[in-house]
This record gives sequence, C-alpha cells and structure tokens, in this order.
Amino acid sequence: MVSSSMFINTISILFFLPFIFGNSLKYVYENQVQKEFLASNTYLTFAHRLATRGVYQGFAKFFFDSAEEERDHGKKLLDFYNVRNRELLFYDIKITDEVASMHDLTKMIQTAEQMERQVYDNLIEVRLAANNDKDYPTVHFIEQTMLEEQTTAVKYMHDLLKRIERNSDNSTILLQMIDQDLRKKQLKKP
Repeated sequence: MVSSSMFINTISILFFLPFIFGNSLKYVYENQVQKEFLASNTYLTFAHRLATRGVYQGFAKFFFDSAEEERDHGKKLLDFYNVRNRELLFYDIKITDEVASMHDLTKMIQTAEQMERQVYDNLIEVRLAANNDKDYPTVHFIEQTMLEEQTTAVKYMHDLLKRIERNSDNSTILLQMIDQDLRKKQLKKP
C-alpha cells in the first residue's frame, strides 16, 4: 500500500524535475546568447568609432564583419532552442562606458581578444552542462556548429595581439600595415 505522503513526494518530484535538472544548462546557454550579442554590440561600437575617425577603414570593416558574425552566432543559438521548443530569458545587453568611449585601436583589439576567449570558455561550459544533463543534441550542436568557428576567432585575435605586442615600438606602423592588408582583402571579395 502506498502512503499518501509518498504519493505527494512523488508528484512533487515529477513537478519540480524540470526545474531541478537542466537549469544549469539553461543558465549557461542564456549566458552564451548574451555574450554573443554583447560581442556584436561591442564590435559595432568599435567599427563605428574607427569608421568615424576615418583612419583605420580596414579595421572598421573587420569589426563590422565581426559584429555580424557574432550576431549570427547568437541567432544560431536562438534558432536551435526555438526548434526544440525551449524558452530563454533575455536581459539587457549593455557595453560598459569604458568600451563605449574607447579610442585606442590596440585596446580595442585587446578587448576583442578577451571577449573571444570569454565566448569560447562559456561555450565549453555549455557543452559540459549539456553533457552532464545528457542533452547530446546540444553537445553535438555546440561541438559541430559553434566551437570550430570560435576556436578560429580566438586564434586570429590572439595572433594579431601577439604581433602588435612583439612590435610595440612600431605598433602604429604595424597597425597601418595590417589595416592596408584588411582593405586589400575586402577589395578581393566578389
């Protein structure tokens, strides 16, 4: 014979089960979406600042393209959850006053490199939380769709930053040369 308290406990567990399991995954997933859109807003700010000043048009275009890429990553994350009929909570996505008023290109690149690393680190957290929850479609999605692109972005920003640091005595000349290279790459696109 089943006691009424055991029945109530079983009902309570079944009711709260979705809240007990999966909340850590939901939190890090929401955090990932926030980070993608924050990176997009930050890169848009950098692109606007550089385009307005007119000195580094190649870097301005690079940051505009990077903003679009981050926005696309955020949209991929949203689309994946939408297909699975899961809901996410959205919060304010604000850049700091320091980022909003940043004028130094080297600091912009340093900030971008830090953001790319944070996005990568959080993707690893999403993957781990999904694996812990045995949510293997999310594990597959993160590994196959998101991590490869993010690894490439982190490597590019890291290499760029190291190049600037190694040539700190001539960083202005180096930045102008890189800017020219970025402009040439844009001209070659069909």
